[in-house]
Order: sequence, then C-alpha cells, then structure tokens
Amino acid sequence: MSTTSQENLISLAREAEENNDLPQAKQYFLETLRFGHNSEIVCELCEIYLKEEKADQAYALVKEEPDLFSDTRVFQTYLSILEKRNFNIEKQELDNLLKKKVDIEVKPIAEADQQKLMQNFRSLKNITEADYLKLFQLSRENFILLAESLLLDPSQNFALRLSLCEDLIKLGVNKEIKVFVLGEAKSFVPAQTMLLEKDPVYREVCISIADYLRRDPSKLTLMVGELNIVIGMLYPTLHDYIHDPDQFAHDFRKYIEEKKGGANQKLLDQIYQYLAVEHAVDDFDN
Repeated sequence: MSTTSQENLISLAREAEENNDLPQAKQYFLETLRFGHNSEIVCELCEIYLKEEKADQAYALVKEEPDLFSDTRVFQTYLSILEKRNFNIEKQELDNLLKKKVDIEVKPIAEADQQKLMQNFRSLKNITEADYLKLFQLSRENFILLAESLLLDPSQNFALRLSLCEDLIKLGVNKEIKVFVLGEAKSFVPAQTMLLEKDPVYREVCISIADYLRRDPSKLTLMVGELNIVIGMLYPTLHDYIHDPDQFAHDFRKYIEEKKGGANQKLLDQIYQYLAVEHAVDDFDN
C-alpha cells in the first residue's frame, strides 16, 4: 500500500518525466523505492534507464525482481531490456525454460563484433560479471563454440566453468560437451544435466550440513559458502565423485575443522590443491 509520501514522489516523478527531466524523475522514483519495493516503479525506472541509453543499469534493476514472469508489465519490461542489450542467449534460455517461443525478437550483435568479442574475452585475465554478460550478445552457435573451447582449457577457473555449464543447460544444448574437472577430461549433455542448485547430490549435502549446524547457525553461511566452492569444482559431474552425500557432508565438515576428510580425504585434498593453484594464478595476474 502506498503512503502519501510515496504518492507525492510518484506524482513529482511523472511530472518531471513529462517535462523530459529524466534525471529528476529518476531521483524521485529511486526515493520512492526507499519506502519499499514496488514493481510498477521498478518498471518505470527501467524505462527511464532505457531512454538514457543505460540498458545495463535497467538490466541490473529488473533482475532484482523476485518474479520476472507473473506480472505482465515486469515481463514485458524485461523483454524490452533483453532486446535493447542484444541478449540473444538469455532470450533463447527463456524460450527453453518456458517451452515456447517468447514473442519478441532479440538479435545478437553483428558477426564481426561477435568475433571481436570472443577474441577479447579469451584474452581476459580477470573476468568480471559484466564481461561474462557480454557473451549473451552472441549467436547460439558462437556461444556454444566459445563455451566448448573454454571448457577444454584446464587453466580456466571453476567459476567460469560453472557459469558456462549452467548456461548451456539453460539453453537446452542436446549434445555431448567435453569439460575439464580436476584436471581430468569429462563429458556431459547439458539438456540431461541439472543446474547446481537443483542437483539432488548438492541439495542432500546442504541439508545434511544445515541439520548438523542447526544449533550453531552462525557457522552455516560460511560453511555453505565454502561448500559451494568445493562442489563447484566438481560440477557438472558431481555424481562421478560423490556417491554418498551424507558421508561427503560429514567428511567435508571434518576436513574444514580438522583437515580429516575420512573416506573423501583424497578427493578433498585434490580439490584444495586445484583451488590453491587457481588462487596463485589470480594473485600472479593481479
């Protein structure tokens, strides 16, 4: 429910927008959101960002929405932002998720620009989220080709591997993809693979750890954060390494607390050896 102050700010914002004073309108809308979340205001702010040619800020704002699909205006705003940013890959992921073609055309950037983007991405030492999001401007074919080449590079870190694998899954790619996990060549079919957060092995391990730490919740966030890194090192082939989630959860906790990994000692040692190498490379690059 809007308060009188919110309603006044909204009126002032719309008046400023009618007068083409976009910076002032934006400021009023931002102040409105301080009173509480409002999807309609989020959409109006996104539209201002688009008018200002700041589609990246519009994208960041709309992606904070808890539900992009139920509210028609939120969904249409989201699609408009994808179109403006040429996020062809995310649009195709939407088609796959919703099991239908969403009625909007999102074109990738020009082929020459795609080739330059892929070349530049391969040369990056430290990849930011903004760098990665640019890959959504590629065609489906070029995104898959780039992903395949990067997943076959054992020097790439697990975070990039995880993101690429999950985007291939969201795209519904139905062919075998080669990937290096702990220095070993593995393969998976994205269309037949679960996202990490939905994988039953991951969920069972998390539940086991949460149950153990139910009387000491202060440790839970840190423990789960560390777990995400460890399991991320094994993704997307968790089932090749973890056969008993409860046992792994127990051994992981003991390893963190006492460096005693029980039946999973060798696996955990190997994971942390690879993590140490990745951190050393990052430190060297910095």
